[in-house]
Amino acid sequence: MSKSEITEPKRRLDRERRPDARPSHDPHWWLFCVLILALKLCLLAFDSLPKLFMGDSGSYLWTALTGWIPDDRSYFYGYVIRYSSLGTGSLTPLLILQMFAGTTTALVLAWICRSIFELSARVSYIFGFLCALDPLQLIWERYVLTESLSLCLYAFALERSLAYLKHQRIRDVVLVQLVSVLLIGFRMSYLLVVQITAICLPLIALLTGLWTRSDQRPANSLSRLALARSASGHFLLSVIAMLGLHAGYKQVNGFLSQREPGYLYATGLHLLAAWAPALRSADASDPRLAELIDKGAEFHIKDMSLRNAQRYAPGYLVQQWLALEANAVKANQVAKQTSLRALVRNPGAILRLAGRTFLGYWDIPLIKNYAKHDLGHVNLSKEDLALLAQKFHWATPQEIIQTSSLLRRYFLAAWPYYLVVVLSPLWSVILIRLAPEKKYAVLLFFHSSIMLATTLLFAEAPSVRYLQPLSLVTLALMAAYARIAMDYPRIASTSTPR
Repeated sequence: MSKSEITEPKRRLDRERRPDARPSHDPHWWLFCVLILALKLCLLAFDSLPKLFMGDSGSYLWTALTGWIPDDRSYFYGYVIRYSSLGTGSLTPLLILQMFAGTTTALVLAWICRSIFELSARVSYIFGFLCALDPLQLIWERYVLTESLSLCLYAFALERSLAYLKHQRIRDVVLVQLVSVLLIGFRMSYLLVVQITAICLPLIALLTGLWTRSDQRPANSLSRLALARSASGHFLLSVIAMLGLHAGYKQVNGFLSQREPGYLYATGLHLLAAWAPALRSADASDPRLAELIDKGAEFHIKDMSLRNAQRYAPGYLVQQWLALEANAVKANQVAKQTSLRALVRNPGAILRLAGRTFLGYWDIPLIKNYAKHDLGHVNLSKEDLALLAQKFHWATPQEIIQTSSLLRRYFLAAWPYYLVVVLSPLWSVILIRLAPEKKYAVLLFFHSSIMLATTLLFAEAPSVRYLQPLSLVTLALMAAYARIAMDYPRIASTSTPR
């Protein structure tokens, strides 16, 4: 047996016994918080106009103005607009709130670096500044979109998940689920990662704990049994909390929408458009939809680049289907059944669509074009412009459709970084191989893989905007690699034969 095999369990135990490096105990922590806030305030001063991405922004504004609940988006954000901006007649308070959310996200990442990965204060603060300047985060602080507030909640959920793996405290299991239900209330694209985390988080703690103990001599079977019992209790609590909180969310959504309880009410229509190139008439559970799919060549159903049009544009798949079936509930149900039948019939076709979406991120002209598209397109009627002018003091369309700004130029110039973010599952796999403590790397692997898979399977295009939460995970992965780099000289010296 080599010396490295003998000393590895000792190194793991030493790491587990190290006291927490609490950032709040660092005399420079509050100075760092002030500097991050000052940086964000300066950027807000240089680029302070609110921006729209229609129709997402339109849905949220309409919720704020009327209380209407969208059938294909989470609705919490609309009420944030209502309570932050309607009273003042300006969206500036909303932008300030989102600026504080971006500041908090950067501070949470620095906290993760210091208290979880136990990096030095200086290195942790560097990662905090990188997060504060992340182009995938900064740009959306100016938009009437859920990205900044939802990412802040996701950062808290990720930090508490990592803290659970470190300390295995039952309160963290509950906190993760409480934050997660707020998270999906702002952005439903996090639903799958939230659900899988509820199941996998205690299992990761159990399996990595048994893995660590299997390296110890002699093996302690009683300790393993106690660990398994504890993990089982945490698992049951996590799943029950998730199911209960999500059931409550669906009940509230149904009550506000005056419909049956549910997360969303247009999921089937979205899948129908996203998977349109893979559909066959035999997949349809309604003969009218089957006939429409048969005529798909008339509206280019096989064209990958037109999947967003298949969802929203007149004359394309979904709008034609809604014209045939006026009952929105039935139309969505048939669309969902048809999409799932296509998945069962030929899962490879759906995976090929996801693969082609992934390859789209590596087409440089295409990704630059989509980055420009993500900056917004505003087709507002005179009535809509008048309403915005009345409610939010926007006097001219030029204030809404601003083609050039500091953050927009920064967002477009940063496209090489987006290719690094797309590969975040690969970086997490390598981290699992290299990291002495596997549990953090395994959790980051689950999060990066699920979020990338969600984007590739359910998005209509290789949108840069959808990579925003993956960017935060990428920065966390970089911090974990920094921990390995800092430990390497000590590990190399202890494993060198004397």
